Amino acid sequence: MLYNVLGDSMDEYQSQKELFEALKPAFKVKTTLLKKTNYNYIRDIDIWNYLKQYKWSKSINLTISDMVNDIIHINIVDVDHYLKRKIYNEEKKLNTD
Repeated sequence: MLYNVLGDSMDEYQSQKELFEALKPAFKVKTTLLKKTNYNYIRDIDIWNYLKQYKWSKSINLTISDMVNDIIHINIVDVDHYLKRKIYNEEKKLNTD
């Protein structure tokens, strides 16, 4: 599958992994800022999964600069709640197996 992210020029990413790697510098900035908070356990992949599921999947004509902006300005409390729900659901699933 080809992932197109529109910016000043068309950037094409052959995979989500390639797009994730292109966004690594923005994730690095955000996770560095998080190290100074009570949310220092949140990783770049957590932010990626949250934004992919709840924001970017609903976006049209998403640009790479939009994605960087979303990473930097994300409400980290929302990501925290997302992670806690995910952990709860995984534990609940383990307990029913």
